[in-house]
Amino acid sequence: MSFTPEEEKRIKAIEDGITSALDMMESITVKLNEVDKKTLKKSTGLFGGKRKKTSIKDTKTGVVYASKSAVGKALYGEIKDGDPGDRFIWYKLLTQFPERFVELDEQSAEAQKVWADEKAKIEKEVEEANKKLAAEEAAKKLAAEEAAKKKAGK
Repeated sequence: MSFTPEEEKRIKAIEDGITSALDMMESITVKLNEVDKKTLKKSTGLFGGKRKKTSIKDTKTGVVYASKSAVGKALYGEIKDGDPGDRFIWYKLLTQFPERFVELDEQSAEAQKVWADEKAKIEKEVEEANKKLAAEEAAKKLAAEEAAKKKAGK
């Protein structure tokens, strides 16, 4: 297939336009990636950024809770028709008792103690679950060995 000189000029112009558009898209992509990295580094923790541990102190009882959801789970009964499964129970508690709760700084001694206790509790639960799982596996293995012996004895 042959092209006239005018058609070849048009094809060349289109190729040049596509090439320059691709180059421009590539440079824009590089700039956007740089912007994304900069904004991620400067994240304020809002809308999907890194979350902070928030310990809550109940000034009425003096109890320090590990999180807002822990407060909701512990005190849902103080609200009429309170439901422990309600994901917004903390906010309902806060609106009903605005002066009662205080957020503790991550570095405060009380918050550190609560988080250490919470971590120890979780580690203990994991250890117990692992022991239970190991015992179940050992029981299954023993049952399989006994079944194999019975089969071999027949």
